[in-house]
Amino acid sequence: MSTRGDFYAVNRSIWAKVCELGMNESVAYLALACGSGRDNRTTSWSSQALHKYTGITWQRGKTAIDRLIRNGLLKFGVDHSKERPRYELNLPKPRRGGSANDDERIWLPNSLVMGTTTGEVPPMRRLRSAGDLWALRLLIDFYYVQNLRDDGGISPSVLRRLYERTQVGEQGPYIIWGFREKNSELSWHYPFESHRNRPKANQNDSHPVWQSLELLEEMGLLMFVPHLLENDSGDAEVIHAFGCGSKGEQPIETAIGEAANAAAVEMGDWKIESAEREGYDNFCPILKTLPNVRMVGIARLKYRPHTSRTAAWHAHLHETGTSWIAHYRELQLKAAKCA
Repeated sequence: MSTRGDFYAVNRSIWAKVCELGMNESVAYLALACGSGRDNRTTSWSSQALHKYTGITWQRGKTAIDRLIRNGLLKFGVDHSKERPRYELNLPKPRRGGSANDDERIWLPNSLVMGTTTGEVPPMRRLRSAGDLWALRLLIDFYYVQNLRDDGGISPSVLRRLYERTQVGEQGPYIIWGFREKNSELSWHYPFESHRNRPKANQNDSHPVWQSLELLEEMGLLMFVPHLLENDSGDAEVIHAFGCGSKGEQPIETAIGEAANAAAVEMGDWKIESAEREGYDNFCPILKTLPNVRMVGIARLKYRPHTSRTAAWHAHLHETGTSWIAHYRELQLKAAKCA
């Protein structure tokens, strides 16, 4: 197997059909795809690899593979034999003038199936053991909509954590805002559209999709990183991340949040202490020309495929993050001199 940058791809429409078959079939499909070559299609992995990485017994693994074949989602590859199994993942037929698969590819890190060098239990194995197929489906679908380079994670138009804000001070061209976590909201579009009609166990329960999201968070596969956005419209651009020391943040994101908080405290007054008593715990001086600035928790996946887009996000984050840290430290220094 070639690691190809330690990531591989599955087709989005095929993945949806696989999920209709059940948990073992879904886990088997993802594992077999992880063992594919550069074409993301042919694989020599079999029930033995399923047992090694996902914990599915050989017989159940063989049954899952057989069901994938019977449903036209997998077929025997060239030179397949019982001793040397070879499989081929079926993909949609290309549209005229192009490939249907190119726009439908979900890029996934190998670590979802194989785990990491630290020896932790692979996420695929943990999700299979938890028995929540909806959570597994949601996790994989999230990789299709995550855009680290442009959104810092999953687009806030899909899923976001909301923050309330309050004005706690003003100095020169800046307003000092305080933020506190409120609740989360999602949009009933992909990847949530398939979850919309999931039945509730009890009429008064929240929608079961929130249970799947909670499971992904508890497993550390999904986290929310606060970001400042220009305004509360759907077209607002991200200003910068605002780390608060939670899991999943990059160190430089935490440093930005610390620098912004330090500047706000130096520029603010007693109102910050009052706001802290009310649960506001993130503070930032922001130019008055951004009167509708908002803090939003952007969802982000822990394991990331090492693609060019991921590399571009990482480089941009460090370039702009260094500038923002310098900006807030300068504000803090000026405020200290004026005190």
